[in-house]
Amino acid sequence: MKKIFGIILLTLLLASCSPSQEQIEAAIEQTQEALPTNTSTFTNVPTNTVTITNTPEPTNTPKPTNTPKPSATPTPLPEPITLTGNSDSVVDLDKWSGPALAKISYTGGGNFAVINYGENNERYDLLVNTIGNYEGTLPLDFLDNQQTKRFEVTASGPWEITVIDLTEVRREDIPGTITGSGDDVVYLAGENPDLMNADGTNAIGNFAIWGYSSGRDLLVNEIAPYSGTVMLDPETFLLVIKEGGGEWSLEITTN
Repeated sequence: MKKIFGIILLTLLLASCSPSQEQIEAAIEQTQEALPTNTSTFTNVPTNTVTITNTPEPTNTPKPTNTPKPSATPTPLPEPITLTGNSDSVVDLDKWSGPALAKISYTGGGNFAVINYGENNERYDLLVNTIGNYEGTLPLDFLDNQQTKRFEVTASGPWEITVIDLTEVRREDIPGTITGSGDDVVYLAGENPDLMNADGTNAIGNFAIWGYSSGRDLLVNEIAPYSGTVMLDPETFLLVIKEGGGEWSLEITTN
């Protein structure tokens, strides 16, 4: 008896207000067993004969070989979508459904701003609004019924927006210390987060942190420099950090 390993499926589901933890990693391995069937063939015993003949011994048919079921290829991740420009622009986006990440960069002076819109030109978020060079990772379509269809960009130099699948999110083990600079999205790989010591003494401008669990909590919203400790929902699995391009660190403990 041999075990046959089934198909590993990756399924991203949308929750009503924010992406659930199952959207980032959900893999179920199913194992099935198959039993081969033994068959035997016998020769016919001659009948109506004058003399008795020896009946041949039954011949054993070899057991069938277990053939694994064909494995379905896991659904490939959506290909990244990259949009570029050198000045003020309005660019359309044909993106897969559901939450994603936007990696945005800009080189130049003056104001740089990015706003995303839905199918009927309904304004969603002011994703970026800064002066001068910028580089960061931002959440896209995290709220209910959002489906970005275009970006409006204000710029006076080269810029790039790359939309990537949510499973490509930065992952950090907890308990531990997470460091970074500027805007970022971080998945917490661990259980029962408890306290977060946020150090933004070297941050720039507004320093804000949202935590995602069954809902969304604004954990920090201060003008840098800032340092403080806040409580986390024990189900928190994702952090969104907004910061103006300095340096920050988050020390997270668990229960």
